[in-house]
Amino acid sequence: MTGRLLLETSRGPIALRPEQDGDRTFLYDLFCSHVLPDIARLPIDDSTRDALVGMQFISQTTTYRTQFPQARFDIIEREGVPIGRLVVDDAGDVACIVDFALLPGVRGSGMGSAILACVLAPLGERGRAVRSTVVWNNEASLRMCRRLGFVHIGGDPPFMQLEWHAGAGSGQPVRPFG
Repeated sequence: MTGRLLLETSRGPIALRPEQDGDRTFLYDLFCSHVLPDIARLPIDDSTRDALVGMQFISQTTTYRTQFPQARFDIIEREGVPIGRLVVDDAGDVACIVDFALLPGVRGSGMGSAILACVLAPLGERGRAVRSTVVWNNEASLRMCRRLGFVHIGGDPPFMQLEWHAGAGSGQPVRPFG
């Protein structure tokens, strides 16, 4: 699948379209919206912070493209406006949500759950398990995953490995390490 997809979510229609070269600024801004709150706590000057964020963005981009060469890298759009990013690798034995990020103004609205529910449904119909890795203290993502039926199957701190099966209710509940 390489073309545009239309999802009829419970929060209205959403389009997934393949990332393009012109999306780099949007992707960088989206990345910053997630990492800057944590980096802002570091005792570093602005130029060091900017260099660190830039290196992390390049590292993440390179790592995802290298480790998941067959993944679908999409920009999430609502009414033609980019609101997030979704990277799904459906090439292996188990599908993987590699990255899922929404702009700050969209987070907490139920849109993330609605989008993922639409993405998970066809995978479940094909009998695919889906995995995702979430940082242990990302409570918003953990709550969303819990609502969708993901369970904690392991991981190495600070990351939790989660897994989803259509209709499954077994496994360990999704909760922080401790």
